[in-house]
Amino acid sequence: MDQTAEIADLKRRLIESETRHRLLIGEWAQAEWETDADGVVVADSPSWRAYTGQTVDAWLGKGWLDAIHPDDRAFAERQWWEAIAARRIVDAEFRLRAPDGGWRWTNVRAVPLRDAQGNIEKWAGLNIDIDARKRAELALRRSEGRLRALFESIDEGYSEMQVILDGEGRVVDWLHLALNGNFSRVTGIPDITGRHASEVFPNLEGEWFRRMDLAYRTGEPQRFETELAELGRWFDNYITRLGGEDDDRVLGVFGDITERKLAERTLRESEERQAFLLALSDAMRPIRNPVAIQHTATRMLGEHLGASRVFYVTVEDDGDTADILADYTNGVPSRVGRYSLATFSLHGLGEWRAGRTASTSDVDTDPRYSEAARKSYASVSTRAGFGVPLIKDGRLVAILGVNQSTPRHWSEQDLTLTAEVAERTWAAVERARAEAALQESEERFAQFAASSADALWIRDAATLAMEYASPAIETIYGVPPKTILGDVRQWAALIVPDDRDSAFRQLERAQRGETVVHEFRIQRPSDGRFRWISNTDFPLHDAEGRIQRIGGIAHDVTEAKLAIGHSAVLLAELQHRVRNIMGMIRSMANRTAPGASDVADYRALLEGRLLALARVQALLTREANAGGSLKDIIESEVAAQAHQGGQYALIGPDVTLAPKAVEVLTLAFHELSTNALKYGALSVPEGRLTVSWTSSEKRGKPWLALDWIEEGAPLREPSTRRGFGSELIEGRIPYELGGQGKITICAEGARCHLEFPSQGGESILETDAPQPTAVFGGTLDMAGAPDLTGRRVLVVEDDYYMASDTAAALRGAGAAVLGPCPNEKATRELLEDEAPTHAVLDLNLGGEGPRFEIANLLKARGVPFVFLTGYDPDVIPPNLADVVRLQKPLPFRDVIEAVGQL
Repeated sequence: MDQTAEIADLKRRLIESETRHRLLIGEWAQAEWETDADGVVVADSPSWRAYTGQTVDAWLGKGWLDAIHPDDRAFAERQWWEAIAARRIVDAEFRLRAPDGGWRWTNVRAVPLRDAQGNIEKWAGLNIDIDARKRAELALRRSEGRLRALFESIDEGYSEMQVILDGEGRVVDWLHLALNGNFSRVTGIPDITGRHASEVFPNLEGEWFRRMDLAYRTGEPQRFETELAELGRWFDNYITRLGGEDDDRVLGVFGDITERKLAERTLRESEERQAFLLALSDAMRPIRNPVAIQHTATRMLGEHLGASRVFYVTVEDDGDTADILADYTNGVPSRVGRYSLATFSLHGLGEWRAGRTASTSDVDTDPRYSEAARKSYASVSTRAGFGVPLIKDGRLVAILGVNQSTPRHWSEQDLTLTAEVAERTWAAVERARAEAALQESEERFAQFAASSADALWIRDAATLAMEYASPAIETIYGVPPKTILGDVRQWAALIVPDDRDSAFRQLERAQRGETVVHEFRIQRPSDGRFRWISNTDFPLHDAEGRIQRIGGIAHDVTEAKLAIGHSAVLLAELQHRVRNIMGMIRSMANRTAPGASDVADYRALLEGRLLALARVQALLTREANAGGSLKDIIESEVAAQAHQGGQYALIGPDVTLAPKAVEVLTLAFHELSTNALKYGALSVPEGRLTVSWTSSEKRGKPWLALDWIEEGAPLREPSTRRGFGSELIEGRIPYELGGQGKITICAEGARCHLEFPSQGGESILETDAPQPTAVFGGTLDMAGAPDLTGRRVLVVEDDYYMASDTAAALRGAGAAVLGPCPNEKATRELLEDEAPTHAVLDLNLGGEGPRFEIANLLKARGVPFVFLTGYDPDVIPPNLADVVRLQKPLPFRDVIEAVGQL
């Protein structure tokens, strides 16, 4: 090949080599550049500018230094100029500015290019981006630093271990390679670096080996909790394999959780104890028998503790007698019975009386017991036991004992639980006894209250709400007791309005601690009658002396008050009648004297007239206001004077005389009969007397005409003297009976004619008492009010007392009351089912001003009504102007009058 061709071939190969190198550099480096022999940039480098973001002007010369991080600039400049001076290769790492303004790590490499004589012509360099590697290295260093810091500072113990395998590749031991500083502090184990686990813990449990084997062979981390019995500590363990399958190292992290486990155990025991105590309380709560409570408590405690015997000892007041009424046994004999307290003393009574629990784990080995004591306990199958005393008010009152037929160590939890059971059992027993006593007391009270004619009641002192009312409430108030329970207004509504404020004032005095007796009137709903009630109100105090309730006794004093009033009337009436009788006797005495011939005759005449007066009184007292039979009156007087029954004849119908007529006619017939015996027809056997009478109508009234005719009387001179009998017949009968009388003395005997109305008045000799006065209800007294019977009156009123009193007044007048309704809603609901004939309507329902919706509804239905209002007439709309408006306050009689006129 000629020289020219060889040269061309060399150039081609050179170009191809340079191209390959440039492609390699382009793939490997991010920037390539050249400097002169002195290291100064004299040529542009597009890749440098693209890599750093510098311009050509900023890059040329020594401007490349401006692209280096300020912290690395001195280092980079020193590395560059020292390499130039030493003519050696440059290999340095520092941070360069990136086009986005950040900083990136770069590896700068530069070599000198020499000519044929070995002189440096220029330097060729390139930049390789190592930012990712540097950042990874930095992160690794930081991670390793943190790991090391964590390794040394974590609270848990840290151990790096090398596993020891058996022939089958299973972990049988491990070597501790490294420990952190907290390992000994956390675990309580001294430095065991370089020692095997089997050497340190020869009794290590199999769970450790199983977990270590799983972590190593499966690569799955193991988290478990174990107790090192040798140390008496609990650990939370985390074990994981380090590296790959060929790495025989494992990492262990150990946390001391002894406190937590102890706390958990304590909590668990506490929860179990509380659950048991809760179950015990639930079981005892419904039991009312003290012995049954003891049975339940001893059984549940015995089953819970797994004890052979549990018994409850009640210490009597003498401090020596012990009663076991209930016990629980499991394979041992019962000890129910009465004993001396010393029988149960494990170490003497001093411990129990001081309130200290006495216990033993084994009677046979306990030096405190004599051989005799051991035999005694053996006879009742007891080897171990304890007794919890209960001291109340400084006195030993009970003991809860637990026995075991075999030796047994009693834990603090056993003793504590039993002490709590003892307290709860004692409280439950005392509660049962108190409840039994209370029940007995309440039964006695209930019997007393049920038997009492007076009503007993109890109120809440703060609200005055009625809490209890005895059965007698219904008899006195006319409503079932439950009717007045609760809101005090239920009771107050029964009181007549005139007395209500006073009744409340007396309750307020009882609230302040006074005992008060007061009276008020009620109207009984059962019969509408008004009754006088005497109330005794008194405070009831609690244990601290606070007034919690007000008690009271209600007594119906209506009859007593009426009796007092009636007694006054009777006294006045008695005085009046005695005066009348004395006046009549005086008149009879005065008028008898002129007709008497001597004292003996005067005595006989006066005695006869007084006896006649007595007969009148006897007749009139047989039956009050009944009067007497005319025939009986005449016959009683005539028969006493006649010699024989055939001497007189009584002819006429059987007529009942009024009391006044009986009084006057009895005396008249006595005078006529006495005169006939002395001078007339009855003075001789042959004399005859005929009395006849007839009834007739005169001036629109029934009259009676009577004739007295004597025949066969001895002859005698006519008398010119007007005696007592003549005055009685001719003067008193016309005056007092409103009739007329005439007596004539003929030769045959006396003749008398009487005429008078048969309806007379009252006699002064009547003894029937005046009728008792009635009890009136003040503003609720509807006596004489219009009769509203048959009317269904709707009452719409939001004031409780106004509504109740209006309803009571309407019922008192005979109306049926619908409601009362306190608001529009209730009224509309009632009107859906009821059809009133009349209504009483309050205008201001709910205090929101006058409302007319219900009024318009009633008017549309044609129901007449009246307004109750405190407003002036101008508030009523024109379409309702004709409605009667009653201005509050007003007498309830006005409401009745207004409704009666609708």
